[in-house]
Amino acid sequence: MDTTIYHKTAKAQQELATRSDLLSFKARQVLIMIDGQRDVAALRQLAPATDVDATLARLRELALIAEQTGAPLTAPARAAGGHDLPAAERLARVHALVQESSRNYLGENWLARFDAAFATLGGTGALEQLLEDWQTALRRSGHRSIADRVLREIRSVLA
Repeated sequence: MDTTIYHKTAKAQQELATRSDLLSFKARQVLIMIDGQRDVAALRQLAPATDVDATLARLRELALIAEQTGAPLTAPARAAGGHDLPAAERLARVHALVQESSRNYLGENWLARFDAAFATLGGTGALEQLLEDWQTALRRSGHRSIADRVLREIRSVLA
């Protein structure tokens, strides 16, 4: 169902921390995007080249995700408490830095993913996850120095 919302289980948190070979790259990406706020339709938009329904079925089978009951979480499961996002002008500057580096080094598909993620941010935990995903994408595409330099800029904006 398109409006179903999932959250990560403790087993998923452990899987993400240890990076075992249990999941494919695309399944890991979908697992990272699951935050207790996004519904299945949003996940499909964020991962258009992935069979999200099959991936979710696999993640459920492995007990890495569970259906969210009640209202969506106010912050992603990995966040320690629901913290407010930075001031709008700081968040806009961070968004601009992520956009620029994504456009220049990752391409339009990644740019669209990160823009969609910024549009649905629910707290600092979600922002941290987004920045981790962005940095990982840059590093895996061979742009480690760019990721490090822009991340330093982002940290100074947020400080």
